[in-house]
Amino acid sequence: MSKLWADCSRASAPLVFLMLTGCQALAIAPVGLNSEIAQPSVDAALKTVQKTTQSAAGLVLLAEYALKGNHLEEAMHLYLDASRRSKNPDVAARAASLARQIGTTEDSKLAITHWLRLAPNTESSLEASFIFETEQGNHEIAGRHLKSIVSLNTNYRANWLGSFWSELATHKKSAFLDIAAQVAEVSGNTSLAITVAEIKNRIESKTGNVWIDRWLKKHSVTSDVALFRARMELPDHKLAMQYLRTHPSVSRDLDVLAQLARWAGLEGNEKKARELLTEVVENDQSRHADTLTLALLEMQHQQFSKAEKLLKKLLASDNFRANAYFYLGEIARKTNRPKIAIERFLRVDRPELIVEARKQLATLAIETKVPASAHAWFAEARLLFQEENKNLYVAEAQFQTSNGMADKAIVILTEALEQHLNNREILYSRALAYEQKDNIAKAEADLRTILVRNPEDADALNALGYMLADRTYRLNEALELIKKALEKKPDSPAILDSMGWVLHKLGNSSDALPHFVKAWNVVRDDEIAAHYGEVLWTLGRQVEAKTIWNIGYESNPESGKIRTTINRLINS
Repeated sequence: MSKLWADCSRASAPLVFLMLTGCQALAIAPVGLNSEIAQPSVDAALKTVQKTTQSAAGLVLLAEYALKGNHLEEAMHLYLDASRRSKNPDVAARAASLARQIGTTEDSKLAITHWLRLAPNTESSLEASFIFETEQGNHEIAGRHLKSIVSLNTNYRANWLGSFWSELATHKKSAFLDIAAQVAEVSGNTSLAITVAEIKNRIESKTGNVWIDRWLKKHSVTSDVALFRARMELPDHKLAMQYLRTHPSVSRDLDVLAQLARWAGLEGNEKKARELLTEVVENDQSRHADTLTLALLEMQHQQFSKAEKLLKKLLASDNFRANAYFYLGEIARKTNRPKIAIERFLRVDRPELIVEARKQLATLAIETKVPASAHAWFAEARLLFQEENKNLYVAEAQFQTSNGMADKAIVILTEALEQHLNNREILYSRALAYEQKDNIAKAEADLRTILVRNPEDADALNALGYMLADRTYRLNEALELIKKALEKKPDSPAILDSMGWVLHKLGNSSDALPHFVKAWNVVRDDEIAAHYGEVLWTLGRQVEAKTIWNIGYESNPESGKIRTTINRLINS
C-alpha cells in the first residue's frame, strides 16, 4: 500500500490541476510550461516565480512544471507550500506523497498532519497516516487510525496489510501484529481477522488457526471467514468439508456450496459435486465459473444434453463465451456432428484456447477427409493471434508428424524458424520430424543446436541419446548423453526408458531391467511396454513379457510398436 500510495497520488495530479487552474494566474508569465531553457535558468525562474506567486493554484502549476523537468525536491517544496495555502485535500494528498518519496521525516509528518486536518474521515488520509506512524514506531497512533479505517467501512479489505507487515523492519513486526489483532478483536472486520491469522501462521504454523477459532467465538460467522478457516485444513479435503458443515448459518451460502462441490469432486464424489453445483447455478444464473464447472462434470458422465444446455447459457458472457464454444465443439465431435463441431471450434477466439481449438479442427479435417483444411485453419490462426504464432506452428507440425506427414511438418517448422530464429521448441519438433523421415543427420544437427545454447537441456540430451541408441551404432555416445539427462531428471519415465534401452542394446539386459520397472510404475504406455517386454523376453521371462505387452497394447491399440517388436522377436 505504501508503494501504491505514491503512484495513486501522482495519478491524481491532473485532477488537482483542473480543480485549481481557474483560481489565480501566475505572477510571472515568461516561464511557460513548454519552455526549453537551461538548468540554471529553470532553477532561478522557479525561485523567482515562487516568491511572487501567492495562490495555491499557481504553486501547483509550478510544482507540476518542476516535476516535468525532474526537479523533484523543488516540486515537493512547492506542493508543501501550496497545501498550506489551500483547503483542497487533493493538494495536501499530493504534497504528502511527494514528501514521503523524497522529503525528510519531518516533511512527511507535516504534510500528512495537514492532510488529516482537511480530510479527517477518508480512508486514503488515514491509511497514509497509519503507514507513516507504524514505520515511525508510533503504534498507539497507528492503532487509532486503523480502528477509524475499519469503522468507516465495515467491509474494508485489509489484505494489503500482510504485504506491509512483511516489509516492516523486524523489530517493528510484533507490535504491528498486536495492534492489528486488537483492532480485529474489537471491530469484527473479517478481512482484518483473516490477515492477522495468516501472519500468525507465517510466524508459527497453526497459531493462526488457534487465534481465528478464538475470534470466531466472539463474532458472527460469515462465509468468507468460514471458507478461510476451512482451507486451513487442506490438503485434507474431508476435514475442510467437515468444518464448513459445523456452521449451519453459512451452510447454504452459494460460495460455500460451490467450494464444497469442488472438494467433493476432488474426493471422487462427483455425484455430490454435481448436486451442489446444480443448486448453486439454479439459485444464481450469474455464477458463470460454476456453470462451466458443472457442464464439464456433466460431460465427464456422458450427460451431453445437460452439458450443452449449460454451455449455451454461457454464450452471452464475454468472459466465458470462448470456453463455451470450445466445449460445445467437443460435445458435437463426441456426438458425431462434425460440421457443427467445426463451426463451434472456429468461433473460439481466446488466445489461451486457440491452439487446442485448432488441434481439434485439424483432427476433424482428417476425419472429414479434407486434410488441406487443417493447414488453412492453422495459417488463419497465426494471422489472427500473433501472440500464439510460435505455438501454432509447433502444434501444426506435431499434428502433421503424428499423422505421417513429417515432410510437411519440416516445411512448416523451417518457415517458423525464419520468424523465431533458433527457437528451442521449433528445433526440437523439427528434429523429431527429420527422424521420422530417417534423416538422422539433420535431426542430430537440430538437437545439437539446442544443446549448444543449453548443454543442460535434459529432454534434448535424452532425445539425441535415444535416437543414437535406436537408429545408429553409436551406443557409447548415446549412453553418455542419456546418463547426463538422467542426472537432471532422475524420475523421468521417458529418460528411464531410454537408459534401459541403450543398456539393452549394449547387451546389458539385466542392468536395463530396473530402469524399465521404475518407468513402468510411473507410465504404462505402449512404447515403454514394447521395450520392457523385449528385455523380459530376452531374459527368458516370456510370460511376464506377454503380460506387459497386453497392458501396453490396451493403452494404445492404434500403435504398431508392440506388434513390430513381437514379430521381430518371434522371427529372429
